Order: sequence, then C-alpha cells, then structure tokens
Amino acid sequence: MSVHFDVSKISFFGLDDWSVAVCAWRGCCLEVFARAEHSVADCLRTLSGAGVPLGKEALNPFGGNRLKALRTCIAAQEFGGHGKAALKRIEEWDRVYEARAPLAHAEIRATEHGISVNHITFDGKAETRYPLKTYTRIEMLEILANIEAAQRSLHYQLGQIKALALKIKPNPGSSPG
Repeated sequence: MSVHFDVSKISFFGLDDWSVAVCAWRGCCLEVFARAEHSVADCLRTLSGAGVPLGKEALNPFGGNRLKALRTCIAAQEFGGHGKAALKRIEEWDRVYEARAPLAHAEIRATEHGISVNHITFDGKAETRYPLKTYTRIEMLEILANIEAAQRSLHYQLGQIKALALKIKPNPGSSPG
C-alpha cells in the first residue's frame, strides 16, 4: 500500500498538534524512499527478464547495495544516451539517500519552530553520536521536496532504461558484478 500525503492537509503551518504533523512529514519522507526502492527493484527485475547480466548484489537485502548493482549494470551496457542520464540520476539519488538513515532511525522531536534530529549509529563495535541538527518548518518542506524531486527523476529515467532493455540485446562481454 502506498499513501501520498498532501502536506497542506496536515496543518503544517496551522494551530493543530504539531507533533502529529511532524510524524506525518516523516512518514511522507519515508514513503518517497520506499517508492525509489521499488523503482530500483522493478528496473532490476526488468533487466534480468531481458537477459541483461546483473551482479549478485542485485538481490542483496540492503537497498543501497541493489542501487550499486544497478549502477554497475547500467554502466556496463549502452542504453543509448539514457545510460549516462540514468547514472547521473542515480548519483543525485545517492546524495539524497544519505538523509534516509536519520529520517528512519533518529529520534526526531517537534520543536516550536520545526524539529530536532538526534541520530546515533552502531557499527557492531561502537556507538557514533552525530551532532544534534535542527530544521525549521520551511527547511522540512525543502527536504521533502528535494527527496521527491530526486525520486521522481530517478523513476522516470529508470523507466527509459527498462524500455530500452526490452528492445536491445545485452552486451555479452559485460560483467557487472
């Protein structure tokens, strides 16, 4: 199930309970990340079905590794001029993707003017505490808009790759993984 929020309907700047709006905003951001992961998975599935060689990481449970496998695969094929464009969109998505972990795992608190983000990671040996970040309500909307724009561009460009994959013969000498 996919839910698309209209930020104007969650009283982002109204007098309603701001903490509820913060939760809805966070959910919107995570929904966009999920849509991008589905676009990548769908493209990998189409490439595989078209006989384009994929590396073993194409089935990795971690979305970042699947994206790397897709990047490697696209770089090894021609796809007309769309391959270079897709690689550029993947690079843009990589920059936006860095915001996913804090949005998904950090402690986010509603503040009077926006949010505070307290992010901690664990690598199996140690804990890393990142500096507390704060965002205004306007910055929050900008973050969501940037994530949505990058996801949409990635989705559309991967659509071009899928269409071309069904029409062209794979480069048999390529070894993407």
